Amino acid sequence: MFRSLSFVNNLIFHRNKLLYHHRYFVDFISSKLSDKTNQTSSSTVDTNEWLWEYLRHRQSYQSLNDEQKRQVILLEIQTLRESGERVPDNIPDEYWPELISSPLLNNRKSIYNYLFLREISKRKRAIEKAAVQERRIKSAAHHIDLAAAGLPLTNYPGYTSMFRQITGGHTERWIRDNKLITQARLGECILVDCGFEIEHVRSKYISKLVDQIEYFFSNIYRYHSPSFVTLCNVAIDGQIQKELSKRINQNRGVSCFETTEENYLDLFDRQKLIYLTPHSPYEMSEYDHDAVYIIGAIIDVSVGGRPLTLAKAKRDNIKHQRLPLERYLKFGSSTSRALSLDKIYFILMALKHGQSWAEAFQAIPDRKVVERFNQPHLGRNESGRWGKWAGIRNRTDQ
Repeated sequence: MFRSLSFVNNLIFHRNKLLYHHRYFVDFISSKLSDKTNQTSSSTVDTNEWLWEYLRHRQSYQSLNDEQKRQVILLEIQTLRESGERVPDNIPDEYWPELISSPLLNNRKSIYNYLFLREISKRKRAIEKAAVQERRIKSAAHHIDLAAAGLPLTNYPGYTSMFRQITGGHTERWIRDNKLITQARLGECILVDCGFEIEHVRSKYISKLVDQIEYFFSNIYRYHSPSFVTLCNVAIDGQIQKELSKRINQNRGVSCFETTEENYLDLFDRQKLIYLTPHSPYEMSEYDHDAVYIIGAIIDVSVGGRPLTLAKAKRDNIKHQRLPLERYLKFGSSTSRALSLDKIYFILMALKHGQSWAEAFQAIPDRKVVERFNQPHLGRNESGRWGKWAGIRNRTDQ
């Protein structure tokens, strides 16, 4: 009996000793962990102290170093994404220097928007490539079935029909090129002055500029004799030429226009040239079929409305005119009156083919216009100058 009691006492003693050591070990580990957590939190507070100072006191963005600017940009992207703004999922390495060097939030937001649209475009392109690959696989299986049946290998069901030969993109390009080549031989050209590359430093503006030039030929089939397009003052190693070459190499560019390094003064007679600029004091009353019109390749809004094209026309001592937009259109109070290059080309082609100003200005989208007028709004003593074109009699003859 005494042996059993001593065994129980020893067991209770060892159990209490084990519990004591276990509690000591747990207390020791917890103290170490708490010290490490405190050190980490204090270091984090010290590291992010500059960020709190930047957010609280609205410090200058330029006063931060590159690593701090990078953290501010990441925080910006997260905040804009949560508020529903268009921001990219990933920022490419080549765009980080431009973001870090941009002091204004609006400039960075424009870059975010461009990268977001580029990501959407890449996703759509990947879906299109997957669809094309799937069609190719189905086409290969279809060819195997046709070969087994002894029929010609074709994807067109009516392979014996004559209409197969006059459809497809190749024929459309052939018709478009023939129209433009005829006008080029006759000397009927529209010039696009690409001598403003310094105003389009960012690559996204160059891409938009080339897009607008390619849009010239989107609705060219509606015109009987569209004017040939020549890009002048194009630098050999410039960004515009690189963008054009890149698109042609990728088989997604339009090559039905001419590019040249020469100035427009070397291509045509000075008396025939008319520079279209929104800052000109002279309004264009009608389309001159003997003139060669020049469109300035400027789409960057950062130029701030400076009369660059007017200054260039005055330096070169050539005629300059502006489109009579205010006489036929009423713009919104916060709407920009700047027109894209393709819209100007469509307006000129409509006038060339005998349409009126009101009909030609239908190319301007409705989102810019509050009201359209079929007759021009004339000032005092202006009906004589506009009467012949607008069909209004002179007031002195009434």
